[in-house]
Parts: sequence; C-alpha cells; structure tokens
Amino acid sequence: MRARAATPTIGDVTPLPTARVALSVLLLPAALLGPARAQPWGTPASWKPFTYARAAQPTPARKPGERTLLELDGTTGTLKLTLRQLQAMPAMRYATLHRQLKQTFTYQGVTLRDLAARGGFAGKDLRVYAANGYFTTIRADDYMTEPIMLAYSADGQAIPTLQKGPLTVVLPAQPARLNGPEYGAAWVWYVERIAPLK
Repeated sequence: MRARAATPTIGDVTPLPTARVALSVLLLPAALLGPARAQPWGTPASWKPFTYARAAQPTPARKPGERTLLELDGTTGTLKLTLRQLQAMPAMRYATLHRQLKQTFTYQGVTLRDLAARGGFAGKDLRVYAANGYFTTIRADDYMTEPIMLAYSADGQAIPTLQKGPLTVVLPAQPARLNGPEYGAAWVWYVERIAPLK
C-alpha cells in the first residue's frame, strides 16, 4: 500500500486547499516493504474467501439522468457505475473506527477486489482518485487479501459529504497493521475513479 503526501505533515489526511493533484509517495522505506511482487492470484475461486453481508443482485439498467458515482478505468474502457449499480454488487459490511472523524461507523459497500474484478484488473495495484484532486495507490497484496471496501453507506444511511461521502474507501479494524499510520492515506474520501496502476 502506498500513501500520499498531501500536506507538509506525514499522516495528515487533509488535502491542501490550493492543491489540485497530490502525488502519492511511500511513507515506509522501500526496504521495509521489500520489492513489489508479482502475485499469481489465479481465478476468483482460488482467492481468500470474504464473508459478505449480501450476495450480488442483478445489475439494474441505468435510468435516464441517473448520476454516475464511480468510474472504473478497466481493460476494455471506462465502466460508469451508479449508486444502484454499486448497491447490486456483493455487499461487505463491518464496523470500524474512522480515525479522522473519531467515530465508529458500520459501513457497507463493495470490496476493492470485487470492483477490480469487475473492471478486469484484479490483482494489479490500484490508483484511487478523489473528486478533490487527491489520489493514492493501494497495493494488490492488501486489497486482494483483506476486505478493504468502497463504502456507500454508514450506519444504514447514505454517507454525507461532511462524513467524507458519498463514496469513501474504508479499511477493516483487523488485521491491526491496517490501522497503522502508513495506511492512513488509504482512507480516500469523495472517491470518483479507480484504475489499475500502469
């Protein structure tokens, strides 16, 4: 997982108001992370199982004028998904502390692994882009093995802008390593686009 340097203080997740784009940088020394490994992820049947709150539902057709919430820059082009289409995907749900808001919420959303599979780039490091110009990289080693999700609800309600919505990347409380400062930048707010790292 790679983190960002959006402010002069490492670990601060508030983007600079005048910055249009923040460059992702590695907070951990490369020697600690080791070289990036090409992981043979195999087929979805061979992936670590996740426990879902709800199975996938039929994908609804886009209604006229329905707003796109997420773009997946996939291998065959850009897939534009509405909230209803995201909600039809397998739903992950868990409670976790939002460190910036200092409050625990029960989030529901779609795992990054399922989104990457839908876009045709599962197993590749992801670049997650926010509407405010911020972006970060999330390593495949993390999202393929842990249920890191793109949440669309908190405590059963749509996530308002003041709580970093409508879409926000959320990390589970366990394993504990995901709660370290080096993962703080993975909590991307106002998410609008996900693409494989080239």
